[in-house]
Amino acid sequence: MKKVLLDTTYILPLLGIEIDIPNLREKIISLAKNFKLMLNSLSILEAKWKILKLAKKEPSILESFSEGLLFLTKGEVFEIIPFYTYEVDLIATTLHKYHKDYIDCSILASAYINADIFITEEKSKMQKLLEQIPPNYDTYRKTSTKLSIITANQLKI
Repeated sequence: MKKVLLDTTYILPLLGIEIDIPNLREKIISLAKNFKLMLNSLSILEAKWKILKLAKKEPSILESFSEGLLFLTKGEVFEIIPFYTYEVDLIATTLHKYHKDYIDCSILASAYINADIFITEEKSKMQKLLEQIPPNYDTYRKTSTKLSIITANQLKI
């Protein structure tokens, strides 16, 4: 079964933050039926920062986050890739020389190592960053395919 790593944007609705991507819920459900879904652990942290900011005006969103977190961590839909593994951190630190957002670097590194497909709304930026990964890091890839980077709107499901 092919593996798909989702960028933070796509888990936000599960945690109580609505985003403007048509039919996202249906796309995620379909993805879960056809692919192994993964995310980087820093995506949860990034989402929590957004929730805490929104909770100043809407405290009930904290409960939505808790329910979503339970689903992400205890459900059997997502595999969470720790940002602190040696390989992920090595590649993310290398990429950080070219892109100053370490979380983006870590998420891309997780996709590079573990996934066949990386789904992000920052496709162009992530493709350019992917080109900065040295060829000798190919030994860390756990899949034989080349990493494809697409947006949710490019999903053909």
